[in-house]
Amino acid sequence: YVEWLAKRTGQRYRLPTEAEWEYAARAGAIAARYWGEDPNQACRYANVADQSRFQTWSFGNKHECNDGFYFTAPVGSFAPNRFGLNDMLGNAHEWTADCGNASYNGAPSDGAAWLTGNCSLRVLRGGAWGHVPRFVRSALRSRITTVNRVNYLGFRLARTLE
Repeated sequence: YVEWLAKRTGQRYRLPTEAEWEYAARAGAIAARYWGEDPNQACRYANVADQSRFQTWSFGNKHECNDGFYFTAPVGSFAPNRFGLNDMLGNAHEWTADCGNASYNGAPSDGAAWLTGNCSLRVLRGGAWGHVPRFVRSALRSRITTVNRVNYLGFRLARTLE
């Protein structure tokens, strides 16, 4: 997709680094979520495990709100963060360019992609439509092999400015 988009637009695109992704997701907020600490406000900003999910899948924790979507929602269905970015939390886990190292020990200090270590895994950020409150937060990071194709994985591109 990145190659197709670059040919179509004449611009350079790539997956964001993990550091870029978190900066964009937080949008200047220091709280766990860009809308604040209360996970039950999620349904205004994100597609999450909430009352709509629990109508048919009623186990585990949930957000005490109703976003109206059981699975993925159309992009832009929720309010953006302070940077004007939609769906930074919830809806779909997003791939980053970084290899799946277990911690930040040894990570680049300049925000560049970490392309050494366990590169059989890649870092996902942002949580997904089925995630409970403790997993829908700006600092959430997961690692997964790149061969996985499931309905809660997606991507967001960054454009390289020249």
